[in-house]
Amino acid sequence: MKVLFRLVVFVTCVYSSHAVACPSVAGIPDVNCDGDARVAVVGDSVVFGIGDTVNGNRGGYVRRMARKFPGVWFDNLGRPGEEAKRLITVIEDAFAGTGDTEFASALTRADIVILDIGRNDWWNFGPAIATWRNLKRVRELIQLKVEGVTGHKPFVVTAQLMGANRTGQGAWVAELVRIIAANNKSAAPTDLRFNSVSKKFLGDRVHPTSLGYDALAKVLALYLKVTLPKHVAIFRRDLDEDGLYDEYEAEKFGTNPEKPDTDEDGILDGEDDKPTQR
Repeated sequence: MKVLFRLVVFVTCVYSSHAVACPSVAGIPDVNCDGDARVAVVGDSVVFGIGDTVNGNRGGYVRRMARKFPGVWFDNLGRPGEEAKRLITVIEDAFAGTGDTEFASALTRADIVILDIGRNDWWNFGPAIATWRNLKRVRELIQLKVEGVTGHKPFVVTAQLMGANRTGQGAWVAELVRIIAANNKSAAPTDLRFNSVSKKFLGDRVHPTSLGYDALAKVLALYLKVTLPKHVAIFRRDLDEDGLYDEYEAEKFGTNPEKPDTDEDGILDGEDDKPTQR
């Protein structure tokens, strides 16, 4: 039986009240420009939180992120035993309405989707490169399906996995991480380095201890605050520097993506409650 754990925490925070801006929330970009920031983490038992004994083997680093970023929504889409290959079918079924529609809804709402998955594919006895191809397909499929619903793609980050100590699996995961890291691109980043967390924080041969989940949360928090905004600046351009993403200007706000002050009233479009009216 598949198990889905979803942790969603929202605490109101204060940010720009302008009716039109695409603000960051707690430093995390509002990629879909809907007024809040949402992060969906897709993965297996490590994402779910197995080994997180202080929280009853649930929550893991995703639960910790919700505490670190009040005002940001976090969806824990971890499924114990999940594989990159099988996830393709999970996504297809979810968006077709024949599977977990809440899974599809969480992806559709997300500004940022993080993929922390692939270690269980070792059990299929295939090469690591095959799993990388499936990870690429998962990323492309999420963007395709969400764009079909909303008209816009979410930003997807593929994580470099924390290591494993199980005989054979450890070397296989290390090879997968090497392939993931070698394919890093600004528009499809793979530079979230969970592999920087020492394997001494593994409680068994694959699941972190509670201290390990603390360490993973620190890695992700730094990534979201420092590295992610640089990638999003390329994914969602704002060439006139008015605080609105070019992709949404004409469609959502009726503003000119080539003019920072569309109505020429002396107020930047992203700071103007009525950017097309003087």
